[in-house]
Amino acid sequence: MARIAIVVAAVKTHAIDLTLCVGPSMMPTFNPSGDVVAVEKRAARRLRSGDERCARRGDVVLATSPTNPTQLVFKRVVGVGGDVIDVPYSNGRNFRVTTTRVRVPVGSVWLQGDNARNSTDSRDYGPVPEDMILGRAIVRVWPPSGFGWVENSMGDARLVRAGADAA
Repeated sequence: MARIAIVVAAVKTHAIDLTLCVGPSMMPTFNPSGDVVAVEKRAARRLRSGDERCARRGDVVLATSPTNPTQLVFKRVVGVGGDVIDVPYSNGRNFRVTTTRVRVPVGSVWLQGDNARNSTDSRDYGPVPEDMILGRAIVRVWPPSGFGWVENSMGDARLVRAGADAA
């Protein structure tokens, strides 16, 4: 029994953690009333893949909130270092939408919620240092009706121009 406890503690400390995701910003990926999500920790992913990058475009990640360091947030990686993001902007008065181009610095990522109308994300606080990423969401484990793999890809271009292709 003690060996099992040691293995569970080692996995929880170094490889996978369970985290509650509550709120509307990641709908429809996660339920706004709450999903328990298995998160592959950053260090474990680097060891497994040999990749120094902590995140790829499309990954749903758990990160420390740039606006409140005591809070954790789930967001999707829309851009990585070197990418140029076209960020829609509206001044709220004349309903005209313009775009601003932002280059994501090397060592940072651009995070956005899947529910763009109800998400505080990089459109508000800018690029996020990779050091703030704690891990990648891999499986929804609770509630049982929502059990399944987390889709870690982007269904559309999401206003990204990758690295050298960016102007």
